[in-house]
Amino acid sequence: MQIGEVVREEAPEAGQSRFQAPSARLIHWLMGLLMVYVIVRSVVAAAMTPFWFDELLTLTVSRLPNLKAVWGALSRALDSPPPGFYVVEREFIGLLQNKHIALRLASILAFPCTLLCVFVYVKKRSGEAIGLICALLLLLTSLFHYHAFEARPYSMEIACVAIALVCYQRVPSPFWTVMLSLSLMLAESFHYYAVFTMMPFGVAEFTYYLWARRFRWPVWVALALGPAPLLFFWPLISKLREYYGAHPWAHYSLSSIPLTYGSFFMTGGALGFALVAVCATGVVGARLLPKEEESNGSIGRDPAEASLLLTLLLLPFPTALAIHLFHGMMVHRFVLASILGVALSLACVMTLARGRVVLIFAIFVLSTITLHEFTFWRSAHPLRLENPASPVEALVQKAGLTDLPVVISDGNTYLQMAYYASPDSKKKFFFLEDEQKAVQYAGADSVDKGVQVLQSYVPLQVEPLSEFIAAHRTFLFEVEDNPTLGLTWLPGYLQAEASSVQLVGADGTRKIYLITMKENSSQ
Repeated sequence: MQIGEVVREEAPEAGQSRFQAPSARLIHWLMGLLMVYVIVRSVVAAAMTPFWFDELLTLTVSRLPNLKAVWGALSRALDSPPPGFYVVEREFIGLLQNKHIALRLASILAFPCTLLCVFVYVKKRSGEAIGLICALLLLLTSLFHYHAFEARPYSMEIACVAIALVCYQRVPSPFWTVMLSLSLMLAESFHYYAVFTMMPFGVAEFTYYLWARRFRWPVWVALALGPAPLLFFWPLISKLREYYGAHPWAHYSLSSIPLTYGSFFMTGGALGFALVAVCATGVVGARLLPKEEESNGSIGRDPAEASLLLTLLLLPFPTALAIHLFHGMMVHRFVLASILGVALSLACVMTLARGRVVLIFAIFVLSTITLHEFTFWRSAHPLRLENPASPVEALVQKAGLTDLPVVISDGNTYLQMAYYASPDSKKKFFFLEDEQKAVQYAGADSVDKGVQVLQSYVPLQVEPLSEFIAAHRTFLFEVEDNPTLGLTWLPGYLQAEASSVQLVGADGTRKIYLITMKENSSQ
């Protein structure tokens, strides 16, 4: 049976039949326990993890009094996700007193939904055991270790794409066709770049048309409606391009793609790319070059599903090309949906393998997860939030220069200081903005522009560089080693313009300098 033709539950493929798996009932119980575990684990991680820059933007916009105010803030380019994301966040933020959990709760609940969808999709062709292994594989990805408890739209977007995959596997049933359309529209309402995740579905359906000579117009209508929210949100996208487009902080090219695959599994680009090559080979072998068996005839031949999985697996390539053509911005997390392609494609690899090989791979996945989780729970023993402002406050106090203002080197750190620092420290912490010098020294002005908009909604001590230097010829400067390229320009500027740079405190990678500016310093 081909993808999109639902008549009955398929028998496991040949590779699965050689794998002596536990009973389906036991696997279903294990799957349920896994979903409960990831929720508990993500709640603990959320409670212990401070908000970072983007999450503080989420908090700011979600706290606005109504959706009209949210639209107004987004039309000023305060944040990049579509309004649909904030509709959800506004519903969750008031559910719990702990904002670190409440603001992240939607993402926390979305991840087990993704696990379930991967399991359901895989078990239809490869059986429950391989479905469970593929679901477990997601616990080794950045989707679980970072985005599953992050107050950003990625976990919700990927959950919608996973639902869409299950729906597409069951079209042209009217119910599943409608659900396919709704899940794709919802994904687009959470993140603008979700439009690229719809490409695999279009390629698969076109392949189905060429192979089966059947034009399923309801499916095409469902796919066409997926990007519809873009039309409604286009004024917001245009404003983002207008405001940040000239000098974005992130630059992406085809050479970045191996690093993207590596980031999915928190490893190097070479290893990540090698895994993708194995997955692609497995899809070709299992879906385009099937074996022949006497009992089943041709097993697994399905060019449409092969197109779906291969395009999803290789999603960073067309996305990077489109971003290059339209001069957009891209980072690794914008194509997280490709992780689903890896998980589903590995099911194809396992169906081609002998049972013992599948068992060895399952043991490898379980042992790696166990190691990761042991490390997490060991570090989580105190079960308390580590205040990111405390180390900076301690360094300033230790330096004994508490009467001087403290300039924070980059916007991410400053925003955390403004949120977590004590009231007295907040009065001393400053962020300096200068768009021209940001471009001159860092090649990007996104952070400076973003903070300028943000200070209209949050009380911040953000001052133009020239005004601050005129009022303070001597000040403290906080900086971390190896700052992210494009996010901070002050170290380069101060190295060129300061008459004296004296180290007065250090703690690991964080340092505090006493800065004295030249009398004729550039302003």
